Amino acid sequence: MSSGATPPPASGGLKSALKVAVPLVALMAVIFGATLFSMYTPKPQEETKSGGDGAAASNSEPPLRFFNSERTWDPPSSELKYRHLPNLAPSAIKGDDYSLQDRVFAGFYEPSSETLRRAAFWFENRNPNPVLLQLKGISCTACSGGRLAAIPPEVTKTYLQRTALASLPIGTFNAFGVGLLEPAVEFDKLEWTTHKYRDDPNATYKVPAAPANPDKWTAQWGILELTFTVSKDPKVPLSAQFATKVEGTNQVGAHLFGIMFAASEACAVSRSTIDVGEINQLTGDREYTFVLYSATRGPKSEFDDLLPPVCTVQATPGTDAGPFVAVTKVVRVPDADLFEVVQETAKAGQLTKVKAAYRVTVAVRPQVNGARIPLGALDRTIYISSGSATAAVKVNAMVKGAVWLANGKTEIEVPTFKGRMGTVHVPELVTESTAVELTVVEDESRPRGFKYQLTPKADRGGQGYYDLRITIPPSAQFGAFRDAVVVLEAKPKKPAGASPDATAPQGQRIRIPVRGFGEQG
Repeated sequence: MSSGATPPPASGGLKSALKVAVPLVALMAVIFGATLFSMYTPKPQEETKSGGDGAAASNSEPPLRFFNSERTWDPPSSELKYRHLPNLAPSAIKGDDYSLQDRVFAGFYEPSSETLRRAAFWFENRNPNPVLLQLKGISCTACSGGRLAAIPPEVTKTYLQRTALASLPIGTFNAFGVGLLEPAVEFDKLEWTTHKYRDDPNATYKVPAAPANPDKWTAQWGILELTFTVSKDPKVPLSAQFATKVEGTNQVGAHLFGIMFAASEACAVSRSTIDVGEINQLTGDREYTFVLYSATRGPKSEFDDLLPPVCTVQATPGTDAGPFVAVTKVVRVPDADLFEVVQETAKAGQLTKVKAAYRVTVAVRPQVNGARIPLGALDRTIYISSGSATAAVKVNAMVKGAVWLANGKTEIEVPTFKGRMGTVHVPELVTESTAVELTVVEDESRPRGFKYQLTPKADRGGQGYYDLRITIPPSAQFGAFRDAVVVLEAKPKKPAGASPDATAPQGQRIRIPVRGFGEQG
């Protein structure tokens, strides 16, 4: 339809013609079957009387008949029998309300203030007089403009008749299909009237009158194409309101058009968090998966393909990520299996299109080459990059072992205090055995301005007890704590009478987050 499209080559033999004609025939057959018969089978309330000249003359005839007034992406049914025929599949959400225009409408776009998107609305004028179509309002400046073209009736006739013949099952190759190239070229040569709605808030288009002796092949069709841009947080649906009037009569009408779409990041993940729960050093390796997918990038996409992702595991600032959380496998999802990804994202509450995807496997390993995962809260972030596209998945776990807070919580909560005064907070710690000795690892505890001091208490019930004194000096903390953590080391006590030169037993590190808030004043 675009005036800038390039016509198919005029030469190249039968083989070249087939490359263009066969897919075109298939598409035209769908359009013919889905559009023509429904369009020319009037609903009871739409039936009108015809005048003596064959054109609709009754005042009950609307100025223009738009085939539809809403544009939104219509996902195909995911039933197995439709997997290879998505454009012919029933609607996944609308039941029998199927629209080929909605099926091929992209619906998902990466934000850009420079790129114009388009939504086309086809119509017919059945009146013997021209019709004026005038803009009355738009919902926002994102709907930047529009253009209208009237399709010459002889082009419409050729298009419909050859489409009908080409869709008949009369052989492996139907020569009538080649004739579809001619009307396709004529569509590319349509004369468009274009308006920028910001500059012309009363933009008006004129549609020619219906042919003097119309039939179901020779109709006065036209296309209204609305253009819009996509911001990061669009207000949808976009809407545009038009008024219509048949020249020389009192026949008027009103039309409200809606465009529903979504601004989409270049890639997204099927889950933003992997919640491992509680684990310990004896827990075996655990595997989790997530899907990196794109609603806009894939084979033959205007945004290019979704490239194989590069994954990097990072810990909170000042902490070594270690080898305990790792991405072990990245596999491209075959195109035939993308429907499963759509269903997977739908279960997570994300109704989206999937043009390409990768399945990523993550392993959580309590022990790696003799090293043991630190006790306490485990917070890791997997940063994913696919070309210029980025995403992230958090991995959370609580590693339990030899030490825990006496109150049963997984983090230390310092009561709110006056920042200029500072504060002291003393939580109680419990060790699983009296044979465990605790020390503070000062170099890894944060922030540096906080002071952490352990004081042993009397053992009870075969377990060890400690007070952990947290001192926050005056004016050392205002606002919420950021990345505050106390790191402890738990290791077996040396047996009584052991040689001073004996090798010290290996310890385990425990990380306990510290939360709190220092008020101003």
